[in-house]
Amino acid sequence: MRQRKIGLALGSGAAKGWAHIGVIQALTEMGIVVDVVAGCSVGALVGAAYATNRLNAMARWVSGFHHWDVIRLMDLSWQRGGLLRGDRVFNQVRHILRTQQIEECAIKFGAVATNLTTARELWLTEGDLHHAIRASCSMPGLLAPVRHNDYWLVDGAVVNPVPVSLARALGADVVIAVDLQHNATLGHDDMLSVAAMAEETHADSTPLNWQHKLRQRLSMGLQRQRANRAPSAMDIMTASIQVLENRLKMHRMAGDPPDVVVQPYCPQIATLDFHRAHEAIAAGRLAVEKKQDELQLLVNRDAG
Repeated sequence: MRQRKIGLALGSGAAKGWAHIGVIQALTEMGIVVDVVAGCSVGALVGAAYATNRLNAMARWVSGFHHWDVIRLMDLSWQRGGLLRGDRVFNQVRHILRTQQIEECAIKFGAVATNLTTARELWLTEGDLHHAIRASCSMPGLLAPVRHNDYWLVDGAVVNPVPVSLARALGADVVIAVDLQHNATLGHDDMLSVAAMAEETHADSTPLNWQHKLRQRLSMGLQRQRANRAPSAMDIMTASIQVLENRLKMHRMAGDPPDVVVQPYCPQIATLDFHRAHEAIAAGRLAVEKKQDELQLLVNRDAG
């Protein structure tokens, strides 16, 4: 009989977040049974799929993404606090997960978000599951914030990028943390210039013209190498956020260290490269393999 509860703290990382799927798959194959899942940003999305027994459905969905699938899910917004509304993608997520309330999850689950009014983190551990995921994923400037009890919530990465503390608060005795942002820098990612694209399409509001320019710009952004060009507004914004997240993450994990840290390595995957799920999932699996000795101790101890 197992003596200790194992928690999984899934960190932020945008498109690199599909690596969480590979991590969870590899942990399951090792025989590690997770009792608690705490997620931040994309970690909340994948963590919710795992906690509702819908991880395989999520993996099939994201593994089928192509360039144009990602583009079609981008619903531009000019007046809601972010470049993207997020309605299209989160409506799809709702269809995949099926579960509506956090209390109905098969595995104990919580998501972390940031309260812009109080400048404090908020742990979402009950109530509407999809509301919690969306709030945790609302990257400042990119996705519109979420209204919650007269407050505005944004991405949990602003306050707690790898929510080890939430996993422990939910009852985990041992925490496996998945850190996606340990190698985040500006200059080597092939990132989308969404801000520049938005300015260009907004300048010409004729439906056929702006839709054509949107698709053309996004397609070019997804495909071409940009090593020699100056960073775009989107590059600067996302890289700056990642630098701040890394500083905060190192500080918080030093004060509350996880028992095992798994770090998928996928620097080639940019912020919005959601069509590269196969690479990210493989990176997640490889990261678990590299930590196999440490993780095997968890299995052995629980077996005893």
